[in-house]
Amino acid sequence: MQRIRVVLLALAWLMNPLAAPAGEPVTIAKLLADPQPYHVSVITLQGTAHQVQILQDTPGKNPRLDFQCYMVHPPYTFVLADDTGFLQISVAARPPCVSQMSPAEPPDVAEGDKVAIEAQITVEHQYSGGADRLTVHALAKGVRRLGN
Repeated sequence: MQRIRVVLLALAWLMNPLAAPAGEPVTIAKLLADPQPYHVSVITLQGTAHQVQILQDTPGKNPRLDFQCYMVHPPYTFVLADDTGFLQISVAARPPCVSQMSPAEPPDVAEGDKVAIEAQITVEHQYSGGADRLTVHALAKGVRRLGN
């Protein structure tokens, strides 16, 4: 049964030649021009990080307890820009989980860093005014700084 699953996955990958395997950088313009072939795929994007923002709960939203769990590596977003365009990238929180008294680690990237990311792409269809509008979401699975 496992062998059949592997063969089917390999065939599905071979039948979708437009989706680049992780490792080959895809330009942002190419992704945004035709995002559907990349839906639920992990691709490599490269560029410069801008507008790095740590995501935090708004005060008063949730009750604060001394023993409440906080991630040392909180979630954050940044805008990735290459020579062809820009795209917002989301980065999920990573363990370990500690008390609120422990300081959070800074994000993996800073303003102006050259980075390569492995991002899982999802494409959302929004129908408005009779038109199908696509929204591209990128969730970083790996972030690596590149030398300048």
